[in-house]
Amino acid sequence: MYYYILNPASGGGRINKIQDRLKARLKELGIAGEFVKSIGEGDITKLTNLGIKKGYKTIVAVGGTGTINEVINGIGKNDVAVGMIPIGHKNELAKSLGILDWQTACNILAARKIDILDVGKVGKKYFITSVNIGFSAEITNAKPTEDSLFQKTKYYRNALSWASKFKPQRAILNFNDDFIVETDFFNIQISNARFSENQPQDSKSNLLDILITGKMSGLNSLKYIMDPEKLKPEKKPDISLFRAKRIAINTPKPMDVAIDGSIACKTPIVCQISTRQLKLIVARKKAPAKQEAKTKAKAS
Repeated sequence: MYYYILNPASGGGRINKIQDRLKARLKELGIAGEFVKSIGEGDITKLTNLGIKKGYKTIVAVGGTGTINEVINGIGKNDVAVGMIPIGHKNELAKSLGILDWQTACNILAARKIDILDVGKVGKKYFITSVNIGFSAEITNAKPTEDSLFQKTKYYRNALSWASKFKPQRAILNFNDDFIVETDFFNIQISNARFSENQPQDSKSNLLDILITGKMSGLNSLKYIMDPEKLKPEKKPDISLFRAKRIAINTPKPMDVAIDGSIACKTPIVCQISTRQLKLIVARKKAPAKQEAKTKAKAS
């Protein structure tokens, strides 16, 4: 049986609207199990530990990227598989794996294809997708939880205001203790290379991609957030890409660090590929972009 951990806050509470349908579908597929809900900060990690003590070998995170991050941090070195059912608009990991909606997720869980993945680590906290410092971290908590025109309009209006006030920051980056870079930046993103757009989908790379976005004006930064490809070449920021197993980052003043979409700590940080690996239930094949758009349009 599977152990499902629900985050009621994901998707603006959307889980409450689909919970009965979700449970019915899982039962049809023969993968019904125990459902538990988080009610406060740190609950998901505790519930993960409880599920492992009960003997469950499959833990499923029902929520956003932050929900699955807490599950990953809760399993430790225990030999369990992790699955996910994305709810809401903020599950970047699910999108990168071709898990487009909760209906697709149910089918993937039933098929149970397991991939072994490397996990990144910042201090004592693990991550699977990315770490951000700079503007992306500043607006992390304001990102829309629902894919609605009202939420998006509100978000971009606020983002423009923040972008106009956000000043380029200074950072010192130490790569693998081999060389040091000191630079001004708008944003620094450290990605698990397996899920980076700069890495082939079937890559088994166990490296980190470090993407440094140079300083930008407020208006151009908003355009860049909305659609980088539409920004005129002369307006695009300088972007540097490095690849490493370990990176240390320091800033003159402590800055927020977003890990898998949630603020988790402040600089300075040391980020590296962990010796630990994760058993993750994934789709057999990621849907093409056109098919992905159609699936999203049909999702309820």
